[in-house]
Amino acid sequence: MIFAITQPKYIRTTLIGLVLMTLVLLSACGSNGSGTNSDVDAIGNTSVAASNGSDTSIIVASDLVYSVEDFTAVGYKNVTQFELDTLPGATDAWYGFFNQKDFELRFYQSHQDALDHGVELAEVAVGKGAVGYSKLPPLRFDAYAVLGNVVMLCELSLESCESMVAVVSE
Repeated sequence: MIFAITQPKYIRTTLIGLVLMTLVLLSACGSNGSGTNSDVDAIGNTSVAASNGSDTSIIVASDLVYSVEDFTAVGYKNVTQFELDTLPGATDAWYGFFNQKDFELRFYQSHQDALDHGVELAEVAVGKGAVGYSKLPPLRFDAYAVLGNVVMLCELSLESCESMVAVVSE
């Protein structure tokens, strides 16, 4: 209490800072949407839904089943094939690049399997999900996309993902 009496300017500054932080947090928690994937467009026979207005992910629903050959045919350079022991449900996984950006492609049996098994791991990789102390995410991936049965981790931004999705979906 003595500190509060001798340092009123410090207390006032601290209280103003706390009030401002509270206002910022409250405004960040607000939402003008319903919390569902409402922004839907069409790309060919697929539908695109930005994941809850996120700027780090996009989900493109498709019944098509892609393979790494579909990506290499449009310019993806596959460099390293991964072991699947840390990717439950995955059937194949590759690291490579497209348009001078790093990509990791994780293939699943179906779109639903990609959603069920791949999205949570992708969110951990881009830093959105809970990360165990021994499983730190790679820092080079800042966004991810789900295209049919493929979960792709993309370098730098969602635009990297969108450019790959646009080319593969044609």
